[in-house]
Amino acid sequence: MDTPGYADIVIGTQYGDEGKARVVDDIAKHYDIVARFNGGANAGHTVEYKGQKVALKQVPSGIFHPEKLLYVGSGCVLHLLKLVDEIQKLEAIGINLKNRLKLSVNAGVIQPHHILLDNMIGGKIGTTRNGIGPAYADRALRMWGDRLLNIRLGDIVENTDEYFRKMKENLNFFKDMYKLQDQSTDMSIEAMKQALETITEYVEPDTLFLQKKVSRGANVVFEGAQSFMLDVNKGSIPYVTSSGTAAASAYVGGDLSPEFHRETIGVAKAIMSRVGHGPFASEFGGKESENYCMEANEDGSPRYGRQVEADYDIEALLQSENPFEMGKAIRHLSGEYGTVTTRPRRIGALDLVQLTYAAQINGIRKLVLTKCDLLNAYSKTSTGTIPLVTGYTLDGKSIDYVPASAEAYARVVPTIEQRPAFSKDISDMREPNDLPAELKKLLEEIEERTSCKIMGIGVGPGREQYVNLS
Repeated sequence: MDTPGYADIVIGTQYGDEGKARVVDDIAKHYDIVARFNGGANAGHTVEYKGQKVALKQVPSGIFHPEKLLYVGSGCVLHLLKLVDEIQKLEAIGINLKNRLKLSVNAGVIQPHHILLDNMIGGKIGTTRNGIGPAYADRALRMWGDRLLNIRLGDIVENTDEYFRKMKENLNFFKDMYKLQDQSTDMSIEAMKQALETITEYVEPDTLFLQKKVSRGANVVFEGAQSFMLDVNKGSIPYVTSSGTAAASAYVGGDLSPEFHRETIGVAKAIMSRVGHGPFASEFGGKESENYCMEANEDGSPRYGRQVEADYDIEALLQSENPFEMGKAIRHLSGEYGTVTTRPRRIGALDLVQLTYAAQINGIRKLVLTKCDLLNAYSKTSTGTIPLVTGYTLDGKSIDYVPASAEAYARVVPTIEQRPAFSKDISDMREPNDLPAELKKLLEEIEERTSCKIMGIGVGPGREQYVNLS
C-alpha cells in the first residue's frame, strides 16, 4: 500500500503583494505539485530567475522547477485568451508546460459578458476588469431563466459549439438588457475557440486527479491568490476579491480532501500596503493617503503614479513629522506601485493585531516576513524608530480582533508603539547571526505576539535575497 503524501498551503496574510509567489518558488523543490485553488487573471504573481522577472496570472508559481506538476483547481476561473498568451510567453523563455500543466475540468470559464459587466460595475471597488467577479457571481446564480450562466472548462471541451453558442446568447442578453450594443469586450467567441485549441491538451478530465496523486505519495503545496484580508467571506465587504482566500478554501477549490493537510504558511510584509479602497488601520496618513492614492486623471490613469513621485524630494519627505508625507517616501523606497497601472499603493506600519487575527483564523504556525531590508528606512525618519501596531480600540473599547464590517473597521484607532530601528543595509546578508540586533529583537516580538515561528525573511527582491531562520 502506498504511503500517502501531504498538502501544505501558502497564503498572504494581509492585503496582497506580500511575495507569496517568491516563497512558493523557493519551497517548491520540496513538493511534487504546485497547485492554485482560487482566483483568475486578476492574481498577478511575480517570480524572478536568472535576472528574469516573470509575471504569472493563472499558471502556478513552480514554473522554474521542470520536474514539478502544476495544477489549476476547480476553484479558479480561467480567461482563455490570457492563459494562452501566458503559456506562449513562458515557452518563449524556454519553459515547457506540456505534460506538466493540468487544468481542472471543473474550473470556470470567463465569458465575454463577464468582461462587459465588470467594465460596467467594477470601477467603484477597483476590480481589474477581467470579469472575475461576474464569473463567480454566475457560479452562484447557475441559470437565468432557461439560459446557463455557469460554464466550465469541461463543458466547452465536451461540446464546443453548443457551449460557445450559450456564451453568445449570454452576451447578447446582457447587451440588450443594459443597452450596451456598442460596447466591446475584447474577447470574441472566435478568439476563444482558437484559444481552446491550444488549451485542450492541458485539461485534466479526472476529477480525482489530485486526490489520487496525494493518496499515492505525492506532496502538494497550494498557492493562494490574492490574500486573506481580501477573502469574500472574511474581508471588509465590498472591498474584497470574489473568491475564498482563506486556507480552508484550498481543499474545496483545489480538489483535495483536507485529510492530507499538514501545515499553513503565512506570508507577510514588514511594511504593509493595500491597493484600492477599504479599511487599513495602520495606514500612514489615513483617509488623506487613501484619497491621494486613488485620485485619477480624466483618462483614468493615476494622478500620482510612479513617475510623479519619482520627482519628489524623498529625503525631505522621509524626515517629515507628517505620517502621510513620510509614507510617500516609504512607498517610493519600497517600490509599492501597481505593476501595470503604476498607481501608488497605500502604505502602513506592520499591524500585529491584524496579523495575529489572520494567523488564528487560518491555523498559521509558520511565517515568512518579506521586505525586511526596507525597515532601515525608518532610521532616517523624524523619530528614527520602527512603528508597530500592537492594539486596537473600537468606540472606546479595546479589541483583539478585526471587526466584521468595513464601517466598524474604519473607526478602529490603532495603538502604535515604536521599536529601535537599524541603519545597516541587510540586502547582502544570508546568515541569521549577521542580522542587526534590533531586527532580531523585532522578529522575536512578532513571533511571541502571533504565536508563529518566522521561518525566513526576505531582504531584497531577488530570488536569492532570503535569510533562512528555520
